[in-house]
Amino acid sequence: MHHDLKILTTYFPAVLDGSKPFEIRDNSDRNFQQGDTVTLNEWDGERYTGRQANREITFVTDYAQKPGFVVFGMKALSLE
Repeated sequence: MHHDLKILTTYFPAVLDGSKPFEIRDNSDRNFQQGDTVTLNEWDGERYTGRQANREITFVTDYAQKPGFVVFGMKALSLE
Protein backbone atom coordinates (compact mmCIF):
# COMPACT_ATOMS: atom_id res chain seq x y z
CA MET A 1 0.00 0.00 0.00
CA HIS A 2 1.14 3.57 -0.64
CA HIS A 3 0.66 6.51 1.75
CA ASP A 4 0.95 10.24 0.91
CA LEU A 5 1.88 12.19 4.04
CA LYS A 6 2.69 15.77 5.03
CA ILE A 7 6.00 16.49 6.75
CA LEU A 8 6.90 19.85 8.23
CA THR A 9 9.82 21.79 6.78
CA THR A 10 11.55 21.52 10.18
CA TYR A 11 11.91 17.74 9.82
CA PHE A 12 12.25 17.31 6.06
CA PRO A 13 16.03 17.96 5.68
CA ALA A 14 16.81 15.31 8.31
CA VAL A 15 14.77 12.77 6.33
CA LEU A 16 16.63 13.70 3.14
CA ASP A 17 20.10 13.41 4.69
CA GLY A 18 19.22 10.12 6.41
CA SER A 19 19.63 11.32 10.00
CA LYS A 20 15.88 10.82 10.62
CA PRO A 21 15.06 7.35 9.23
CA PHE A 22 11.77 7.08 11.14
CA GLU A 23 8.35 8.68 11.54
CA ILE A 24 5.92 8.72 14.47
CA ARG A 25 2.40 8.71 13.08
CA ASP A 26 -1.24 8.22 13.98
CA ASN A 27 -2.06 4.75 12.71
CA SER A 28 -5.76 4.69 13.59
CA ASP A 29 -6.88 5.04 9.96
CA ARG A 30 -3.73 4.09 8.03
CA ASN A 31 -2.56 0.60 9.06
CA PHE A 32 1.10 1.20 8.21
CA GLN A 33 2.85 -2.08 7.41
CA GLN A 34 6.39 -3.19 6.63
CA GLY A 35 6.84 -3.04 2.85
CA ASP A 36 4.41 -0.15 2.35
CA THR A 37 5.71 2.94 0.56
CA VAL A 38 5.32 6.55 1.62
CA THR A 39 5.73 9.87 -0.13
CA LEU A 40 6.59 12.57 2.39
CA ASN A 41 5.42 15.92 1.00
CA GLU A 42 7.14 18.93 2.56
CA TRP A 43 4.61 21.29 4.19
CA ASP A 44 5.65 24.73 5.44
CA GLY A 45 2.54 25.16 7.59
CA GLU A 46 0.55 26.93 4.89
CA ARG A 47 1.32 25.15 1.63
CA TYR A 48 3.23 22.30 0.02
CA THR A 49 6.72 23.34 -1.11
CA GLY A 50 6.86 20.82 -3.97
CA ARG A 51 9.70 18.81 -2.42
CA GLN A 52 9.10 15.12 -1.76
CA ALA A 53 10.88 12.10 -0.32
CA ASN A 54 9.87 8.58 -1.33
CA ARG A 55 10.49 5.88 1.26
CA GLU A 56 9.78 2.23 1.99
CA ILE A 57 8.63 1.26 5.47
CA THR A 58 11.14 -1.21 6.92
CA PHE A 59 9.77 -1.70 10.46
CA VAL A 60 6.65 -0.78 12.44
CA THR A 61 6.12 -0.78 16.22
CA ASP A 62 3.68 0.72 18.69
CA TYR A 63 6.00 0.12 21.67
CA ALA A 64 5.71 2.96 24.25
CA GLN A 65 3.57 5.10 21.94
CA LYS A 66 0.34 6.96 22.63
CA PRO A 67 -2.72 4.82 21.81
CA GLY A 68 -3.23 4.59 18.06
CA PHE A 69 0.29 5.78 17.20
CA VAL A 70 3.23 3.87 15.71
CA VAL A 71 6.86 4.46 14.90
CA PHE A 72 8.00 3.23 11.53
CA GLY A 73 11.51 2.90 10.18
CA MET A 74 12.07 3.77 6.54
CA LYS A 75 14.65 3.67 3.80
CA ALA A 76 15.02 5.66 0.60
CA LEU A 77 13.55 4.25 -2.59
CA SER A 78 15.63 4.26 -5.74
CA LEU A 79 13.21 6.82 -7.24
CA GLU A 80 15.33 9.66 -5.83
